[in-house]
Parts: sequence; structure tokens; C-alpha cells
Amino acid sequence: MNIQMIAFTEKGYRLAEQLRTRWITTPDMLCSANAVDQDASRAGGGQPPCIELHAKTEALPAISDPRSLHEIVAEWFTKPADDTDGKRVSASSSEEESGACVSGADGGDRQCDAIIFVGATGIAVRAIAPFICGKTVDPAVLVIDEAGRYVISLLSGHLGGANALARTAASLIEAEPIITTATDAESAFAVDTFAKENGFLLTDLRKAKEVSAKVLRGEKLRIYSDIPMERLVQRPARHEAELVPAQDIDRADIVISYRTHILKPAEKSSQAIGLRLIAKRVHVGLGARKGVTQAEVAAAVATCLEDAGIDPRAVVALASIDLKKQEAGILAYSYECGVPFVTYTAEELRTVEGAFAGSSFVQSVTGVANVCERAAAYAAGRSGHAEVLVHKTIHGNVTTAVAVEA
Repeated sequence: MNIQMIAFTEKGYRLAEQLRTRWITTPDMLCSANAVDQDASRAGGGQPPCIELHAKTEALPAISDPRSLHEIVAEWFTKPADDTDGKRVSASSSEEESGACVSGADGGDRQCDAIIFVGATGIAVRAIAPFICGKTVDPAVLVIDEAGRYVISLLSGHLGGANALARTAASLIEAEPIITTATDAESAFAVDTFAKENGFLLTDLRKAKEVSAKVLRGEKLRIYSDIPMERLVQRPARHEAELVPAQDIDRADIVISYRTHILKPAEKSSQAIGLRLIAKRVHVGLGARKGVTQAEVAAAVATCLEDAGIDPRAVVALASIDLKKQEAGILAYSYECGVPFVTYTAEELRTVEGAFAGSSFVQSVTGVANVCERAAAYAAGRSGHAEVLVHKTIHGNVTTAVAVEA
């Protein structure tokens, strides 16, 4: 996680120094910061956040950044997308009007995860205004007054993690967090925070708003989930939601699934919101001959997921044995599709319990009789529970298997 802090007075800079020191020396606070990126933690554990300090003041000429504030913020913020006319496309409008999947945890291609201004709110608002795109891609933005009395969650409170970061920062400097989002003000269930903390992807922000509105009206949500609710990191209170079985999925306001066609539009009840949250809990295990190409890996994974009815966006990681950690074709595919590639030793894979297809040749080469099934199960089982959805399947020079964090 990358946090950028900028101050506009010497007093503000000293406060920022104090905050940074306390943040990086308090283990619990590191965990809080890393929680902003759930996908990274699921794929193999997060790293300590990088917290950088900047000054923009004549009072500190030796360290003051000579660039304009506009240039500084532009470097940190989301890179603008261009449409066919070369004009900037506003994600906030397109995401609301389309049915395209938008991420509950993905930061897009922005340069940092959070920006903290130590100074006046007006300065922060004017600085970020030209770069705001939408809640699914904008970084968290906080403002702290130079006296250290208040920490304001200004932008991307839920999906960007600004609300959580504001509470964390406030606790470190004994300030008061200022949170203005409606569900937080009412201490109510927030579906975007729920999605983020559990590593789910939101598919429709308009429906997410309808869910929040229903909660704020005091109405109970109806939820269907492929993932046992008791194993989720965060979940609604009993008075806020009730589970519906698979046969009543058309009545669900929220559908949590890693499958492709679990709820068709024609089946949805007019009384149900039907917001789909894609459960990013799927791990694809890979075995491959030496020299396998990116195209072969891509075709094998695509075929495996399609045949099993698993949404490709639910895949959180690719997994294999450490002998394949430098396999160019797999690495190229991992980079191209943006899914982490993790590997494990033969000793680790042998610890997985269960009935797996075996090969004496694979055993002689790798030290374990099955790579793809065991790698998928081991990766998914790091959370404590795993279920193999697809057993070893051969696709030319590639073998695949699929497991889910159950």
C-alpha cells in the first residue's frame, strides 16, 4: 500500500512526521493499512505500507517540492482514460450507467492508494478536483488540520478505504475522525465496504445504492451466497439481512457467487434488487510442460473456467509448484490478465489432504504425483477451508484444476 502525505506549513509537516512514525511502528496499524488491498493479501500476504512525506511550503525550503500542487497530485492520482475523441472519460458516469463489472478492491492504475493532506480542506478539494473519476478507481483522500484535532475522510470512504484510514490515523494522533457517509453515520450495513473487506467485486453501483437505501429504510436484505456467511470477514447483522436458499435466488437482493450464470435477468423478481457480488475466492492450479506458451496457458485456463461455469473475474490467483516459478508462458499470462502467480514447494503440496489424480512421471520430475490439483487446493486452503471444484484436466501441454476458498 502506498500512502502519500503532504503538508503546507512547518507545523503540519511535523504532525505528518509524527503520524508516519507512529503508523509504521505500530503492528496493528500496518494490518489496518494493508486491509485496503484485500486481493493482494489473499494472493500471498501484503507488504508493509510505504508512507511518503512531502512539504509544499516556503517555511521548509530545503525539502519543499518545487513543483506545482497540480503536478504533484497528478502524479499520485488515477491516470485518466481517453475515449475515441481523445477526451477524458468520467468513470463516475460510465460506471453508474453500464452493467460492466467494477471492482470492490481494485485500485486501477493509480499511483497511490491514499493521499493525506495536512492543511485546509479547501486546498485539498481544489487539488483533487481535476482528477476525480469515480469511487471504484479514486484513491482514498484524507484531510488533517495542522493542529491534529480532526481527520476527515474526504473521498472514497468505502471502496478506497478512506473511512477506515481516517479512524486509524485519528487513533494514532488522538484526533477525532470525521466520517460523513450515510451508512456509517447510521452505523448500518454498507454493501461497498462489505464487498471490499471480503474481496468481492461489485457489478453495479446503481444497485449498490439501492441496497444501501433499503438498509437505511430499515428493511431487511435477502442474501444468497456460495460462500458460507460465517466465514466472511465482515457481514450484516441478523436484523439487517436474511439468507435465501438456491431455489429462491430470484428473491435475493444480493447474490454472492463465483459462478457465471447463477442469476439470469429474466429470473429476477421485480421485488428483488439482485446486486451480484463476484466472490474472488477461486484459485486455478497449473501444471505445464517446460516451454509452454502464453497462448496455451490462456486457452487452457479459459476452457477450464468456461466448462465449469466459473466467472474468470472470480480468480484471485494462479498456483503451481516452485519448479515453474520462472516458466515464461505462465508469467506472461499472469501479467497479461493481472492475476498473481504463486508457487509452492513439493513438501508444501504433499501436505494437502484428499484424493488426487497421480502420475508416476510427474512424481519423478517434481517430487509430487499431482501438481495442479494440489496447488489449487493448497492455495485456496490457506484461509482454512478449501473445496476442489475442478479436478485435473489436460489441455495439451497444460493441466488445470480449480479450488475455491469455501
